[in-house]
Amino acid sequence: MTHHYYHGRAAVLVAFLLFLSTLVGYISRSTISVALPFISSDYGWTPEQQGFWGGILLGIFLVGYGISNVLLSPLIDRYGPRMVLIASMVIWSVITFFTGVLGLIFGAFIILRLLLGLSQGVLFPSASKIARVQFEPRMRSRVNGFYMSSMFVSNLLIGLLMLPLIQATSWQFVLYVAAGLGLLLAGIIFMRLKENIQLELRPKGLREAYTNILAGLRETSRTKGFWLVTAADTSMNLAWWGLSLWLPTFLIESKGFPVDDLIWALPLIYVGGFLGIFVGSWLSDRLGRRSDITAIFSANGAVALLICLVASSEVQVVAACFVTFFCISLLPANAYTLLQGIIPERLTGSSTGLLNGISNGLGVLGPMIIGFSVALTAGWEAGIVFIAITQLMAAWFVHSFRKYEMPAE
Repeated sequence: MTHHYYHGRAAVLVAFLLFLSTLVGYISRSTISVALPFISSDYGWTPEQQGFWGGILLGIFLVGYGISNVLLSPLIDRYGPRMVLIASMVIWSVITFFTGVLGLIFGAFIILRLLLGLSQGVLFPSASKIARVQFEPRMRSRVNGFYMSSMFVSNLLIGLLMLPLIQATSWQFVLYVAAGLGLLLAGIIFMRLKENIQLELRPKGLREAYTNILAGLRETSRTKGFWLVTAADTSMNLAWWGLSLWLPTFLIESKGFPVDDLIWALPLIYVGGFLGIFVGSWLSDRLGRRSDITAIFSANGAVALLICLVASSEVQVVAACFVTFFCISLLPANAYTLLQGIIPERLTGSSTGLLNGISNGLGVLGPMIIGFSVALTAGWEAGIVFIAITQLMAAWFVHSFRKYEMPAE
């Protein structure tokens, strides 16, 4: 298939729109992590109840997210990522708004978090499809890394901007702001992002669109190396979701950080992830040995996390967390890049959705295990050690993938 890759300003614009899309998506889904102590106060939860109900509230998103990745991502290969991305952004923004309106009704809160996950499941598969067909292979680690860096930039902004805004107003108001940002960006993407992808088939309807889904998923699942990269990404997601959703509460309750100190501590920690994904993706494209580089990063992330557990001063804790996020940040970007090298282009959306759905669907166990361990033991040690072990597993899985790795062109 002949490709017309983006170069120059056009490439920068597309990459930046992908970055903004995933950034706003993360803000919509993860603001709740810094809002949890305030939500807990409104509900009158005890610390044990916060661990239990908070873990469910944070984790239920991933259930819908995982289902959506598998069942809705094939639409990307049929209708194109632009249309699917815009529809997703509008829907999740509306859901975020109503989460603020109905958030004090716990049953509604749970349902809305589940629906938010369902609406956002196509976000990264859409970005992956665009990166696969519109950017040269030698640039893909950097492009994937750029839009995936939004997960760290979003947490930096959440700590730097959203937390003070919650303190000044309310957590419900901050959700309204996130909803407004999503609708605004959806309009910008509608006007500026062009569907520069020639689809192989234009379906007449949803039924036709889903006719070949099972065959495509079977083909994906039989591709050599698919399950190794999926296992690696799953192991990483257990850590990412567990740490990112519980980190503010962990710093406050386990390490004794005052709430005001999170305003500087969280941004510094997430800068580590932002820098790690850029340094790692640059090395990956430069050296071409993506599996080995990613494995080294992940293993060192496990060591840094254990150091964080025993660190005492605020400076030591922040430094250890900085290194942890620096090291674990690379695997998601390179998982997509490695997958793009072994999967047929026509299955990019479906295969990314399957990988993302499995890895994030099982990633729900990360925040839940940490929350349940806090509820059962009144401590954070067991949960943090579990997360460190998952990073050692991720390093082993991605290192084993090296025999399937396709060289950068």
